[in-house]
Amino acid sequence: MSEYVWHPTPEFTEHGNIAVFCRKHGIDGGYRELQTRSVTHPQWFWERAAADIGIVWHTPPTRVCDDTGGIAFTRWFPGGRTNLVDSCLHRHLRQGRGRAPALRWEREDGTKGVLTYDEVAARSARVAGGLRALGVVEGDRVAGYLPAGPEAFLLLFACARIGAVLVPLFSGFGTEAIAVRLVDAGAKVLVTAAAATRHGRRYDMETVARTALEKATCVRHLVVVPEEPGAPPDPPGQSRRNVPSAPVGAGATPRASSRPSWAGDVLQDEPTASPGPATTTWHRLSGAEPAATVSLPTDTPFLLLHTSGTTGRPKGAMHTHGGFPVQVGSETRYNLDLRPDDVAFWVTDPGWIMFPLVAVGATLAGACVLAYQGTIDHPDVTRLWRLLDDHGVTVFGSSPSLARMLMGRDPKHPAPSRLRVLGSTGEPWTEEAWRWYFADFGGKRCPVINICGGTEVGGSLLASAPTLPQSPCSFSGPCLGIDAAIEDDQDTEPPEGQVGELVVRHSWPGMTRGLWRARERFVDTYFGRRPGRWSHGDLVSRTGDEWFVHGRLDDIIKVAGKRLGPAEVEDAVVGDPAVAEAAAVGIPHPVKGEALWCFTVPAAGRPLGAPEAERIRGRVAHALGPAFRPSRVVAVPELPRTRNGKVMRRLIRSLVTGEALGDLSTLVNPAGLDAIRTALQDQ
Repeated sequence: MSEYVWHPTPEFTEHGNIAVFCRKHGIDGGYRELQTRSVTHPQWFWERAAADIGIVWHTPPTRVCDDTGGIAFTRWFPGGRTNLVDSCLHRHLRQGRGRAPALRWEREDGTKGVLTYDEVAARSARVAGGLRALGVVEGDRVAGYLPAGPEAFLLLFACARIGAVLVPLFSGFGTEAIAVRLVDAGAKVLVTAAAATRHGRRYDMETVARTALEKATCVRHLVVVPEEPGAPPDPPGQSRRNVPSAPVGAGATPRASSRPSWAGDVLQDEPTASPGPATTTWHRLSGAEPAATVSLPTDTPFLLLHTSGTTGRPKGAMHTHGGFPVQVGSETRYNLDLRPDDVAFWVTDPGWIMFPLVAVGATLAGACVLAYQGTIDHPDVTRLWRLLDDHGVTVFGSSPSLARMLMGRDPKHPAPSRLRVLGSTGEPWTEEAWRWYFADFGGKRCPVINICGGTEVGGSLLASAPTLPQSPCSFSGPCLGIDAAIEDDQDTEPPEGQVGELVVRHSWPGMTRGLWRARERFVDTYFGRRPGRWSHGDLVSRTGDEWFVHGRLDDIIKVAGKRLGPAEVEDAVVGDPAVAEAAAVGIPHPVKGEALWCFTVPAAGRPLGAPEAERIRGRVAHALGPAFRPSRVVAVPELPRTRNGKVMRRLIRSLVTGEALGDLSTLVNPAGLDAIRTALQDQ
């Protein structure tokens, strides 16, 4: 273990949210004692945490959890009714905090704005009313293909308000990736931006979306956010602050769709030039009469977010109105120490789990979220520092790959003046990058809160605590309420300092409620290898009281913190007539964390040289998005395979990195490894 380089200050040990909670409940040993008690008495902890976070129950749950179905099918807060909009927005309005800022936003061109809790509640209610008028009812899926900004923020709460399920899509996805997820979700509505700007260049998102809809015929309505979105005027006699919400205990509002009575054609669909979904503008959608907040059973899904696997189609993780807010509320309150006067900014995309996590977690705390659309180093690398200072950001989070990029272009800018907490997730740290993030970027005054979890987790399994000292790259251990352990291949805990797999022995509120339309896949993926325990796939170790994350067991590729399964890349590659087979692997990269490399077997009688390789790189970028453009395309005569035909991607990766190849007993074509070595030298 390295030496501690950060020690907690009274701001956290005496005045932080953990300290307040521990004093209230008689926990004298601080975070360590609280974590132990939260695992040995989870129902005690989660009941009190939900109250401390401010969860509004329309009908109180009959119990905290029901685990009679086992860890995979534990029910959280059964018998209760709620809606996360009431906890995140209306609670603050009732407490007289409606004028407090909820969202600050800025675009790359410098356009910026602020929305108060009153305004977010009012505008999301109108968007919800617009969705109702398009025929969206409880349980319908509404997809969002949007850059970070007010529209993505409002859409999340609009869907939750009426019981619709939001399907976020990464704003850098290509047509195939979008179409696959829309079809899998059975989305009824797609909300897309007309375009986004990155590095001063315009990216046409609407055309990408319309092309994807040629395959996603389930989508009935396309809503387009114009390039210069503005707020529609208030309808006659209607104030934006006059927002209906469901009274405590109220049932769902009627499901029948209706046109807004004050403007007969506000949602009149625009004629389309070709067959496909009807088109509506965001202005028309957000000009509808506001919809009331419906009261829902706690296990009602509000978020369907896809994550990639090593084989097959993307997995759809489902998060609920009851479990997700409690989970992320706990992490943002106790680990990130979010408070009402904070401004939180996480460099992320609406298509990744961190966007809804921060949006829900920050608003539960009554804090403000900053959403930035564009690249944070445009027009120069100091843009990020200016963003943080201009918006008074106090809690900032990013990926280690972003820190590595900034470190290489360090402008020697002073640490942001109001920053008090740094966050990190997405991949393991290198010590050099961690030290730069802590010392140069954060000015040595902020704890670095590492979190390790993912889309399926609905939050985090491991995290740092601001009330405990930190050494570089470390985690304090499992999050509150998470019964995590490290296991080796024999299902036993390895010695201190040795690596094993991160597993969890009991369910937690944020755990995905299965996989969308894939019950057996859910059980097999997370509980098949270690029955009765969640197998997370992260390689971790423990030294003293601190935990460390070392990477993944599987073949997931992470480019600049963005997860991608090899199957999606390979599908795009083999669509080229010059390619018979392909394998995609992630290779360590000093800035991006991993770079995408594609190994291709030429089709019979077809050349596969430099022109074909460049064409393949373009195909992948078109299908999956520019962020996933391969760094290298290598032609090989064959791919290493097991006896059952599975491509051994780990061997390809090891050949590139020079790591030991390990067990080759299942390899049926060892001569193929020599051919790959030769190809790497010659190309």
